[in-house]
Amino acid sequence: MAEARNEYLFALTAANAHLDLYYQSHLPDIMKVLDGDLYERLRDYLSLINKTELSTCRSTQERFRDSLEASLQVSRQQNLQLFLKDSSVFSPNPIQQFQPAGADKIQKLVTLIKASDEMNVLDKEARRWTSRSARDYKLKTHGERVLQRLEDRRKNASEEEVISIIQKMEEVKESVRKAEVSKVKADARVELLRQVGVDVDTWLSGAMTQADEELEQERRLSEARMSNGEMSPTMEDFDFSEFEDMDDGGEIFEESPLSLSGNRSYPTPCHVLYNYKASQADELTITQGERLEVMEDGDVEEWVKARNKNGQVGYVPEKYITYINQRVAESLSAGHIVGLSGAQCFSGILELERSDATVSLARALYDYEGQSEEELTFPEGAIIQIVRREEGGIDDGFWKGEFNGRVGVFPSLVVEELTGDDPNSSQELPSPAPPPFSPPMLSPPSNQRLSANDADPRQNGSGSAHSSPDFAATRLRPMRAAPPPPTKGTESTSSDP
Repeated sequence: MAEARNEYLFALTAANAHLDLYYQSHLPDIMKVLDGDLYERLRDYLSLINKTELSTCRSTQERFRDSLEASLQVSRQQNLQLFLKDSSVFSPNPIQQFQPAGADKIQKLVTLIKASDEMNVLDKEARRWTSRSARDYKLKTHGERVLQRLEDRRKNASEEEVISIIQKMEEVKESVRKAEVSKVKADARVELLRQVGVDVDTWLSGAMTQADEELEQERRLSEARMSNGEMSPTMEDFDFSEFEDMDDGGEIFEESPLSLSGNRSYPTPCHVLYNYKASQADELTITQGERLEVMEDGDVEEWVKARNKNGQVGYVPEKYITYINQRVAESLSAGHIVGLSGAQCFSGILELERSDATVSLARALYDYEGQSEEELTFPEGAIIQIVRREEGGIDDGFWKGEFNGRVGVFPSLVVEELTGDDPNSSQELPSPAPPPFSPPMLSPPSNQRLSANDADPRQNGSGSAHSSPDFAATRLRPMRAAPPPPTKGTESTSSDP
């Protein structure tokens, strides 16, 4: 009940903020566009007529002088005020009030702690919406810069190119508007969290600082490109396709469990579930079955920074990996993993692989919703580490396993075992190719933060094979979701000879 109320309050606050923005900003702008320069032209025409009459009709001078004074008072603002006074339909609606369900008397956010991750739900919301606010601020600012550059280019463009530039400018304006609306709604949610005592300023300060840094780096990069003689950027430089799915309607009630890993200690070992080929210089190519070390928590969109056995560092989709049982990892000496780097750091993971050689894994054939607190909940395709198959020597049809850091039981009929004593088990796991997608593009400072030892990602093989920098690779990173793991249909396709 409390969780539903919280979601209702978030949606209500966002709707009120959107309505306020609509009536304070968007509606006046729309009306101004509809009116155009009508009133300015009307004022000019009337003034001209009256001046002409004054010069040609001396006998009616006084009458037209009064008419001239009245004509000069014509203005859009005055007419707008009169119009709004007579037409109440365009007046701002009252703030939408909270409507409790049944006998519920609580009308504010309530602190909740989910047993699955033991993390304050409101703290997660604070992190989520401050990140969204900073992202929207960054996209809005970047969009305004792109508009200015498009306007500068339009002045010197040919007639054929002007049409495409104007069309692109309209697309960017719409994208900026979406970012503005999204930011207003996110800020309203953040303010609601602040009112109940959640420390949102810490999250907001960090997110805004990072956004400002990336914007500054993008500005310097643009200036460097201009100084190198690239005075006429191509139309591809102004791509704003990351705005196409800006609507947050589906994100309010949905959040992937893989992204809620803030309470996990790093670095931590993980197991690769699917092949992934890096497409950018800051990404890492991974192979199914490979062991990695996750170095940093992923952002809201489920990208994490990982290191492989060779010491190569880069970003990988979090849904393409599964975290190894923390109890197994903690059984090793802390010196094997924590506080070391390079080969020393991965000696611990190599030892973990040897000590964990008998660990069995299972893949979910169907989605399963746990019927009690003791049962696991997992989606189709999830990789589960099997802890125990039998209880007291009796197989009751339920196995005990671990998924996403949580231990519980699940029906053995809904999974297929992946590892075990069968030497051919590896042949049952074709490497499904990931579906086509556009990976995130990190800004130059993000590339530099990957690792102090990886000055050039092309030298260690963790990135793509681009030999010269391009604008797309150095743009601000779009804050969008990581690619989903391959579906069951994709796997069967990839396994066909």
